[in-house]
Amino acid sequence: MLKHLKSTGEMELLAEVSQLLTQFDMNRVLGRVIRLVANAVGASQAHLALHPHYELDWRQIFQTDQLDPDTVYTVSVGGLDDGLAGWVMYQRNGTLVEDTQTDERRDLFARDLRDAGSALAVPLICNQDLLAVLTLLHPDAGHFGAEHLRLVTIAMNQAAVAVYNARLENHVRSGQHQFESVLHAVESIMLVLDAQGRVLVMNAAAARYLGVIPEECLRLPLESLTEGDTAFAEILATVTQPLEEEFTWSFRAHSDQHERDFDVLLAVWENPLQGQSGYVVMMHDVTTLLELDRFKNDMLRMASHDLRSPLALVTGYCDLIDMDAESPQNVRAYLNSIRMMTDRMDMLLKDLLSVDRINSSPRDLQQPVSPAALLAQVIEHSLPDADRKQQRLVTDFLDLPETILADGVLLREAMENFVTNAIKYTPERGQIVIRAYSQETSFYFVVEDNGIGIPPEHLSRLFTTFYRAKQPGTEHIDGTGIGLSLVKTVVERHQGKVWVESQVGVGSQFGFWIPLS
Repeated sequence: MLKHLKSTGEMELLAEVSQLLTQFDMNRVLGRVIRLVANAVGASQAHLALHPHYELDWRQIFQTDQLDPDTVYTVSVGGLDDGLAGWVMYQRNGTLVEDTQTDERRDLFARDLRDAGSALAVPLICNQDLLAVLTLLHPDAGHFGAEHLRLVTIAMNQAAVAVYNARLENHVRSGQHQFESVLHAVESIMLVLDAQGRVLVMNAAAARYLGVIPEECLRLPLESLTEGDTAFAEILATVTQPLEEEFTWSFRAHSDQHERDFDVLLAVWENPLQGQSGYVVMMHDVTTLLELDRFKNDMLRMASHDLRSPLALVTGYCDLIDMDAESPQNVRAYLNSIRMMTDRMDMLLKDLLSVDRINSSPRDLQQPVSPAALLAQVIEHSLPDADRKQQRLVTDFLDLPETILADGVLLREAMENFVTNAIKYTPERGQIVIRAYSQETSFYFVVEDNGIGIPPEHLSRLFTTFYRAKQPGTEHIDGTGIGLSLVKTVVERHQGKVWVESQVGVGSQFGFWIPLS
């Protein structure tokens, strides 16, 4: 039994420990290291108490339920709250108990050392993280000395670094596994390219679309895998150019070969530590959505146009019957009801056609227009309705820009819709304030009324298509629930934003802003 180790023996032991710890199979390696150290210092028992905070890591690194049957030590998760291991954990330093009967801390360690005459305990610490505590026991007092504590401390410091590295390795593998699972579960096409446009990563959806085996495509140029597919034309045009920093680009692409449409997101990735960079490509198939949208628009356009002719005919016959002086009074009442309903349907059809016109309007038709001229038209068109209800229109136009870049027709309709809504929901002899001004880089348009107001629970949905806030006092007001959604669509096409504020019984304020250019 080695009571006093020679320097050469220490070096040989530590060299052997270092050799073992270059391996990552901690399940067996750590056990062999502890057995070597225990034998070298002549310990009769060894116990490794694992910190419970790293229990998941320990399960991955060190399977405690699969130890060799001939192991000379025991392992447990926890047990660091008190006793000798607890002392070492809180002190974060190794300790030596030369004689368990005379040591002043014997009351603290009595449970752990009742079968031992001497003991030493050393923590496994790496990067300030305490991973575990190793306790070595011997039945004779005075067996362990300072040289044993020094040797075990050096060996366990080496072991701590190896365990820490194994934890990092497992974290990397776990993260890679999670990434690959998510990558292949995503139904959209995903590709990771290097700066030269060569494939580094490809998910299952991309492999299916391209008809390739992912492992066979790594490091191949994307161009060689997508030859003739127009969906990749814009992507290839971008990745063959010099790499731009923090570059993100989204666009729509169509594949003539597969008759598919995609929303494409192209972004740059960088790894400054290794001097690497490249592109991430994500392609979401929107073919079905676009087909449904086209079908909806076609049906909307067809129904709107086809219904207006019979409605005009019904209205015309109503007028002819009404012109007959001999028509009974009740017939005239019926005719008025028919006119009211046909007017309502006609208003709905006009709104639906406006939706189609806005959606099909080219975005590049925005031209410099005069806000003052637009506002003059809005006031002119709104005055007759306000006069009928004896309402007062107040204008407050300040610092108007000379021109703004906009679709003048659509923007005027959006303004008129706000004013018309205010007139409809403001009682007779009410007041409506129309404000317009420029502030920094934006043009603002606001309509404020002293009408009936809107309950808070309705505000978030007011700009939703076909939504109408039902409340007492509005039953007689006609509306289709499309007007405000049209305003929102027009404003967003101008890269602006709408808002509303309201208080029941006080009034409402509707507004929007759009950039000046």
